[in-house]
Amino acid sequence: MDAVVLKASSEGFTLRLDENASFDAIVAQLHDLIAHLYAETPEGNVSFTVTTGNRLLTEDQRQQLDHVFDDYPRFAVSALTADVIDAQVAAAKVAAARTHFAGGVVRSGQDLHYEGDVVFTGVLHPGASIKATGSVYLLGQAEGVVHAGFPDNARAVVVGDMSHLAQVRLADAVAIIDEEHPATADCCYMDDAHMLNFVPSVQLQQLRPWIFDQVEDK
Repeated sequence: MDAVVLKASSEGFTLRLDENASFDAIVAQLHDLIAHLYAETPEGNVSFTVTTGNRLLTEDQRQQLDHVFDDYPRFAVSALTADVIDAQVAAAKVAAARTHFAGGVVRSGQDLHYEGDVVFTGVLHPGASIKATGSVYLLGQAEGVVHAGFPDNARAVVVGDMSHLAQVRLADAVAIIDEEHPATADCCYMDDAHMLNFVPSVQLQQLRPWIFDQVEDK
């Protein structure tokens, strides 16, 4: 069985690496295949998608693949894909999809951080903060800083009573809450112009329908 299989389609070339072959055999066959193809393609740039099946390449193996193409300047790898993902990446994806429930008293100087969404039912004192990569739903008393969508998730929202907060943050945007700039409604989201808007939470399903799809899936 070939260690490397070349397939052509309307979208370009795909190099399928046999997950059961030794990596040395893959590199050797890839050298021969690319050299032959380069000779038959005298002009024009060609990009390849490399797929490794159920094999995850190490950093050293990825560098070896890159070196194969060093002698062929018109050829390049545009994407490297696999049918599996690294355990750390998988764990991060699972964490990001979680909804956490937090309560208790968060005092000044304390900072809570969550991967995913968080439903907060406790008391957030002035000078304290809650930070989440997803959305934050406030069911308790909050007077500190709430940061949803950290660091760059503009799809996240903050829902709940924000009238006593010092700041609401979404991704990299900040809204200062004070007498001159009150939280005028119970839902804060970021629009396409990267501006924070306060609207009644009854509009949330229209603004962020996928939030409700996630709830139904669970």
